[in-house]
Amino acid sequence: MATYAAGVTASFRGVSFGEVQEIAVTHGGSMPLGRSVPFFVDGGTVEIKCLSTTNISSSLYGKRGDLAISGGGLTYTAKCVCETLKINGVVNDVAKYTASFRVQT
Repeated sequence: MATYAAGVTASFRGVSFGEVQEIAVTHGGSMPLGRSVPFFVDGGTVEIKCLSTTNISSSLYGKRGDLAISGGGLTYTAKCVCETLKINGVVNDVAKYTASFRVQT
């Protein structure tokens, strides 16, 4: 049976995203460098789309911290770096915000 992804919350460094609309998590992007070396070149990416970022500002760009996602059947936590902050605005529509993160290993 399908799980409804309603009531999803996301926060980065303790700062919450408002009105989360979509979350895409890709954990892992490359294999470990060696059998005994638990280091990955690419740990994955996280993209969060929302309708309100009253607490999120460009000062988070390039910062490292804990990213937490929960609710609606979705649970994920990881150390991440904020890679991009994007704002989309269309006349007579709502403003949309997208933040992307690089998972740190």
